[in-house]
Amino acid sequence: MQAKQRMAYGIIKDEHKKLGPMKFSETAVTILFILLVVLWFTRDPGFMAGWATNIFNQNGKSYVTDATVVIFISLLMFLIPSEIPIYLCRNRTQQAQQQGSRKIRVVPALLDWKTVNQKMPWNIVILLGGGFALAKGSEESGLSSWLGSKLAPLENISPPAIVLLLCLLIATFTECTSNVATTTLFLPILASMSQAICLNPLYVMLPCTLSASLAFMLPVATPPNAIAFSYGQLKVIDMAKAGSVLNILGVLTIMLAIHTWGFSLFDLNHFPVWANSTSPAACK
Repeated sequence: MQAKQRMAYGIIKDEHKKLGPMKFSETAVTILFILLVVLWFTRDPGFMAGWATNIFNQNGKSYVTDATVVIFISLLMFLIPSEIPIYLCRNRTQQAQQQGSRKIRVVPALLDWKTVNQKMPWNIVILLGGGFALAKGSEESGLSSWLGSKLAPLENISPPAIVLLLCLLIATFTECTSNVATTTLFLPILASMSQAICLNPLYVMLPCTLSASLAFMLPVATPPNAIAFSYGQLKVIDMAKAGSVLNILGVLTIMLAIHTWGFSLFDLNHFPVWANSTSPAACK
């Protein structure tokens, strides 16, 4: 066992030596990543005023989010060169003078639009953006509230049965769509339904959110499924058989968790005040 560990350590050490010292571009990207994390954590820590609390907030409304920080760091990557400029490097300046070269070579930036256009998964960006837009549109137009009110007859069913049916519905629906699209579509509706039947929204939304990750049946459900299916050794019916068992076991596990430690951890026995959008005495 120790011999195998020494052999593995030797291989890792040799591969690390082959990498050589960090280049200027690698160092710059590392610094930008650290800056990104620092700006994320210090933007609005909660226990103290952050750098965006007093500068970019007006009348209690924040104009800076985590996405703003990402865009800022991305713009810096388009501006910072991938190599040390020749006028800042003495050795390269002397070498250029000795060669007598009068042409100034343009140093490429850390990131260019051609690379972004080729490597960026635009389909995922449009899918996520469309899901968020759909959820926001349903909320602002009142569609979520209307659908939630139409589900008010579910009040006559026991809450565990409601959660079980919704978890099975979400687990089935997420086989055809992404997890984010499923949750952004259903969660506003489930929140409005919970308010309509005076049920703690977390009691419904937490298990349904977890059920959105139970994508085991179809190749299109999630990228790992597609990778396993692409080797040609599996049929769709094989994945559906095994995935249906995993989905049922997953839903039962979620139901067990939410009805044991979930109640005590999130106080699901009581209807929260923050969820009562009508009047304090409407739901108790």
